[in-house]
Amino acid sequence: MVGIIIASHGKMCEGIFQSGSMIFCDQPQVAVCSLLPSEGPDDLRAKVEEAIASFDDQEEILFLVDLFGGTPYNQINGLMKGHEDKWAMVCGLNLGMLVEAYGCRLGM
Repeated sequence: MVGIIIASHGKMCEGIFQSGSMIFCDQPQVAVCSLLPSEGPDDLRAKVEEAIASFDDQEEILFLVDLFGGTPYNQINGLMKGHEDKWAMVCGLNLGMLVEAYGCRLGM
């Protein structure tokens, strides 16, 4: 089953995750990785790596990433090296994209 990681600055991705949870209920293979103002790029990378490790299936992962400031994109782009055949990244976050990702994951 595809794992989804939502990555952005601040609390934005947590709000998007909550919206998706209200529509589809909580999903075990969905993680939120926020870059807080007091943190740096390595902190975000560590959060993403921890989220990936928490998934039962780490083969197929979809990253939903904002481009604000570039840090989430740059860190995840670095992690994807060597996994391009199974992992995908979509840049820009909005509720419609999240609904589509959840729906695909649930086979809808």
